[in-house]
Amino acid sequence: MIWLAIGVILTLAAVFIFWRIRRRNRHRLISFVALVREPVTFDPAVLASVAGKVWKADLGDGTSEGADGFVVGVDIMNTIMHDGRMFLINSFPNPYTEDVEEAAEGIADMRIRSLFRQHQAWFSCDAMGVDGATSKEDVLDWYRRLGRLFVELLDENCLLIFLPDSALAYPINEDTEMALRSKDPIRALQETLTLPIVEVADDDPLMKQAVEKARQGWPKFVAAYEADAGENFSVKAPVTHAGNTEFIWISVTSVEGERVYGELGNDPGNLGSLKLGSKVSVRVAELNDWCYIDWQGNLTGGFTIEAVQKAARRKGKGARQ
Repeated sequence: MIWLAIGVILTLAAVFIFWRIRRRNRHRLISFVALVREPVTFDPAVLASVAGKVWKADLGDGTSEGADGFVVGVDIMNTIMHDGRMFLINSFPNPYTEDVEEAAEGIADMRIRSLFRQHQAWFSCDAMGVDGATSKEDVLDWYRRLGRLFVELLDENCLLIFLPDSALAYPINEDTEMALRSKDPIRALQETLTLPIVEVADDDPLMKQAVEKARQGWPKFVAAYEADAGENFSVKAPVTHAGNTEFIWISVTSVEGERVYGELGNDPGNLGSLKLGSKVSVRVAELNDWCYIDWQGNLTGGFTIEAVQKAARRKGKGARQ
C-alpha cells in the first residue's frame, strides 16, 4: 500500500535524522531512554495497539494505516505518526555508550553507577523535530505523550531511565510509573528521585566537621525524640550486609542505650536482600549524622548533607550522569 511505502521512507529518514542528532548534537533530543539488562524488540502491531490505547487513537495494526496515524518498523527502529507528529521507537542490542566503565566512573551516585554498569542494551521513545525554537509548552507536551507510551514498555528488565536532554538518570522505584503518567513527567521524576548514594572520603574536611557536629549534638536528638518534639526522626550510620557496607539513613523506631533501632529510609545501593523498610540496628558510636523535622516544619540536624552534595558536585563536574 501507498501508506506503507511512505511509512518506510519516513522511518529511513528518521533513522538518518536520529543519527545526525546523536553524532552532531545540534538539535534537542527529547527522549526517554531505558537502559536494560537484556535486548528487547518491538513488533509494530504491538506498538500500534499500545500507543493507540494510551493516546486514544486509531493507529492501525502495524500493517495497515488507522484513522489517526500508523506505525511502521524497519529493523531496530519503529516510526509512529500521530497528530501531525513523528515519534521514533529504538531498540539497540548494545550498551548506550562505547565504554561503559569509563562513563560509569564519572557518575557520582553509587546506585546509578552500579545500575549503569549492569546494562547491556537500551531502547528509547524519541520526539522528532524538536529544536531550540520549540516552546517550553510544546516540549512538555512531547514529554507527556512520550512518558505515557514509554511507561507501557517498561518491565523488570529496565535498570535506569536516562534523559539525554538533561543528562540525568533515574533508578526505577515504586513512584516511577505514576511519575511517567503525570502531567509533568520530568518534574515528577525529579520529585520522586531515589536518594543518591555518594562516596565521601573519611578524611574529607567538610565531612569530618559535619560528623563531629552530629556526634556532639546527639543528646539534643535523644531529648527531642523522647519528648516527641517533631517527626521523621532519622540517623545515618554504616550498615553492613552481604559483604558490603553503606552509610544510609535509618528511620528511628527506638533508642535504647548505646543502640538505635529503625528501618532503612531508602533503598540501598548494594546490600543484598536489604531494602527500603528493612529493620536494622546500629551502634550510637558509629552514627555520623541525625535529623528530624520540628513541629514548625524546620529541619534540625542533617549536618553531612551539604558535605555530600559538595562531594557529588566535585565528582560529577564535567561528567555526564
